[in-house]
Amino acid sequence: MRDIRVAKPYARALYDAALEQDALVDIIADIDHLQALIEGSEEFAQLISSPILSPQFKSETFDQIFTDATHPLTINFLKLLALKQRERYLSAMMEVFSAIVDEAAGRLVAKVTTAVALTPEQETQLIQHLEAYSGKQVRLESTVDAEIQGGFIVQLDDTVFDASVATQLQRLRHQLAQGS
Repeated sequence: MRDIRVAKPYARALYDAALEQDALVDIIADIDHLQALIEGSEEFAQLISSPILSPQFKSETFDQIFTDATHPLTINFLKLLALKQRERYLSAMMEVFSAIVDEAAGRLVAKVTTAVALTPEQETQLIQHLEAYSGKQVRLESTVDAEIQGGFIVQLDDTVFDASVATQLQRLRHQLAQGS
């Protein structure tokens, strides 16, 4: 909860600055790259979360790592986070930033959990069904959780569609226990 409270003003400031500088497309690409980097690089994740490294060292490291392929606004943002010792909230800030971008575009985020990864065709079909249901553009965030055993769970705004095998089995067990 604290992460989101810290993340919101920084994410909003980055979004507003990106609009002001007409750099939103570049900043969105940078945020996507940073998310992939955090998820894919243990070293980078340790860099942003380490309380031992000095803010100055982190700021200089961000400057060295990202100078070539990153928008200057993103680099300045990362350096500011380092100097304010807020870089450990970067993941939360990126999530909030993405939510702000989606909201501004009138897009909903559907969080989909499946037992196995969806194929591109299945993703396309699911997006089409959810867009028809909601009347808005939908972006999928997919996760795989083998514990649901099959089927899927979709959270779209405040609505949850639970068509998982695990839930169906649980309902069946409950019905059998009740004798109905």
